[in-house]
Amino acid sequence: MTTEVNYAAVLDAPYAKLKVASRPIPIPGPKELVVRNHAVAANPADWKMQDFNVLIKEYPAVLGSDSCGVVTAIGSSVTKFEVGDRVTGFAGVIYLQDINHGAFQTFTVLKDIATSKIPDSMSFEEGSVFPMAIATSGMALFVDLEIPLPTEPVTPPSSGLLVWGASSSIGTATIQIARNLGFKVFATASPTHHKYLKSLGAFAVFDYHDSSVVDKIVASARDHGVTISLGFDAITEGDTARQSSEVILSSGGKGGKLVLANAWPESDKPQGLQISQTMAYRHGADQAEIGEWLFNDYLAKSLADGTIVPAPEIEVVPGGLGGAQAALDKLKAGVSGRKLVVKVE
Repeated sequence: MTTEVNYAAVLDAPYAKLKVASRPIPIPGPKELVVRNHAVAANPADWKMQDFNVLIKEYPAVLGSDSCGVVTAIGSSVTKFEVGDRVTGFAGVIYLQDINHGAFQTFTVLKDIATSKIPDSMSFEEGSVFPMAIATSGMALFVDLEIPLPTEPVTPPSSGLLVWGASSSIGTATIQIARNLGFKVFATASPTHHKYLKSLGAFAVFDYHDSSVVDKIVASARDHGVTISLGFDAITEGDTARQSSEVILSSGGKGGKLVLANAWPESDKPQGLQISQTMAYRHGADQAEIGEWLFNDYLAKSLADGTIVPAPEIEVVPGGLGGAQAALDKLKAGVSGRKLVVKVE
């Protein structure tokens, strides 16, 4: 029995600032784990939930989706994990509406199907970058874009895949998964990130500030004998959805597929494309079978063999759980090519 206290960065009311308070150590359900967090990463959804009072039905609440630490308790039906395992997992407060499933606390409850073991050589800070990124990119690729699961040896496809806004954690995860699937990844990002994204497996990277970026991507694909019929707009802000659709229509023609991180802007959607918005939470809901494979099998094996590495660069925000609000504020102000992480001492 642990003698530790479960400290949490608590959101007491709509629009309030996070404050540290103690709360009971949670008990896992049959198919759940309790994880003693050592690092928690911040995501844009966290500050948006706080600022816009969305996705939260009851207060007090604990935010956070990216949990990484050591298993301290397991439910009666858990078979793939043991107490003492080092894990990373998707804390499902966004869709479960349960304070125990928020990541910004010392002890978090995780679904076993949304949890992955991490290698002993990987730090908890590194491990914390994965859950939201892997869930989002996994749902985008294997559900929305309908790419077959690589449960057998991969035959490289003949087409390219577009990742717009590739320097985020979701973008870097998508690059690595798509590269492992054999796609030639055409990515956009600020020039300062181009070399790094190529090191992760991007085939070609373009400056999304360039007014000719769409034409340059299409020309590059054509010059390399590649068609781009699938795309993921990992930003979906301003004109990015329209630009992404233009790349696919110009390179791959009608019948292509584009998945968005957010809803399509108010402008009319183009004809000839299958357009959808991805939802990370589906890995633990209607797409639980894929979610379980994604976390329990694919991610764990990919981390063990090094075919997926922590990305992007990690920035630790000081103050432990007391620094969670600063992390959200910094993320809201704008962060490029970095993942903000809070250590849980």
